[in-house]
Amino acid sequence: MNRTWFKVSDVENMTSKEKITLMEDYVNPGMIKLLKILRFDTPCSVSAEGVYITLNDGRKILDMTGGSCVLGLGHNHPRILEVRRKFAENKRMEVCKALVSPYMAALAANMASLLPGDLQYSYFCGSGAEAIESALKLAQKYGGKNRLGLAYTDRSFHGKSYGSMSVSSMEEHRHNFQLLDKCYQVPYGDSDALEELFRSKSIENNKPDICAFVLEAIHGTRIIFPPEGYLKKVRELCTKYDVLLIMDEIYIGFGRTGYWFAFEADNIVPDIVCYSKSFGGGKASIAGITARKPVFLQAYGKSGDSMIHSSTFSGMGEECATAIEAVNIIKDENLVERARELGAYLEMRLKELKEKHPKRILDVRGRGLLWGVELEPAANQIEPIIKRFFPDKLSSLLALTGAIVLSELFHAHNILSYLGFTRRNLIVFSPPYIIKKEELDQAVNALDKILSTSWLILTQRFVARYLVNK
Repeated sequence: MNRTWFKVSDVENMTSKEKITLMEDYVNPGMIKLLKILRFDTPCSVSAEGVYITLNDGRKILDMTGGSCVLGLGHNHPRILEVRRKFAENKRMEVCKALVSPYMAALAANMASLLPGDLQYSYFCGSGAEAIESALKLAQKYGGKNRLGLAYTDRSFHGKSYGSMSVSSMEEHRHNFQLLDKCYQVPYGDSDALEELFRSKSIENNKPDICAFVLEAIHGTRIIFPPEGYLKKVRELCTKYDVLLIMDEIYIGFGRTGYWFAFEADNIVPDIVCYSKSFGGGKASIAGITARKPVFLQAYGKSGDSMIHSSTFSGMGEECATAIEAVNIIKDENLVERARELGAYLEMRLKELKEKHPKRILDVRGRGLLWGVELEPAANQIEPIIKRFFPDKLSSLLALTGAIVLSELFHAHNILSYLGFTRRNLIVFSPPYIIKKEELDQAVNALDKILSTSWLILTQRFVARYLVNK
């Protein structure tokens, strides 16, 4: 039985060893084991500002992850800190379901102004997975009890809750759970296959038993693009068969790709949009959906249906106030345009890198300030060392190729990056929109230096860090 009790002041004085022990004993020992392989367990952040994280050993780390696209505005943007400080100082009401929240109302109005077409009604929640769940429920309510089916693609990640995982191509995890029925998978980018699915599931008046198709304009976790014209064709098919089009902009929305929302590059209007990440300004745990007026009103327009979907923490006052400020910062500071311009520069630099290292880099792809560098697996060069020190990881050489580069970027060059969620040889850069060109150069130059080093030397360094940590 644990007899230890902590106050906030205790946490702020905690050593790295204490932190790791508590995580192993009370949170997730398997996760700590993975962090130890990278030697990401001992460094501890003491502060973060802009594009930099300061560690307990004094090092300043260039954050090229942007918190996996959460930190479009960077760490601790001063306007975000100020709006939250004022909210607390004025003792504004945070939770109350009986009184109207002006912050929720204003945020919803802003989203209707920001989004195209008649996307008008919004619901705010706490995470991207919750937003997907909310959209799926709205779609099923709209479609009716005879049209509960859901379509999704074989290249998709929409979350880890039951509903969101049911419409995600996460075969390495899906088999562990009893997921939702009537979820139909089609190939990403294949509009003919989508139409064939709709036709095969037709029940009456040319309508399938499918109420919605959930889709990413860009498959964000692996940075995969559909063929040109695909989104327009999907929009036409969904309209033709009366299937709602749900666009998942959680990972790539709010300027990440150089557009407010990635689907706008194809000039379409979905029926429901899901969003989160940079929506909260790097401080608020907030997500949301916005639906077209006729869709929302058919599903929830009646008073008796208005509370079918809600949650305790939906529309929290401070979270909504923070999101209002976050969206205004993106607008005021022209960060969407900045992401597009800096993205073009980063694209040029990374493609130069690919030309320089054709045997190391398989592909470079992205848009705006979301880019991936897919590495050639280094199996032949590193297998003997991995077999000796990590025999249980021998089947994961693809992932270890990325891990070795990730570790070298962090420990040798003070740069934090991350790997594609299901493609572990994909080095991902998704920095805050406020990053400077010289900082992009710093990251690319570091990657250049690493790829100019033999895999044998890189692997020896990787193993040495791990052994020192044991």
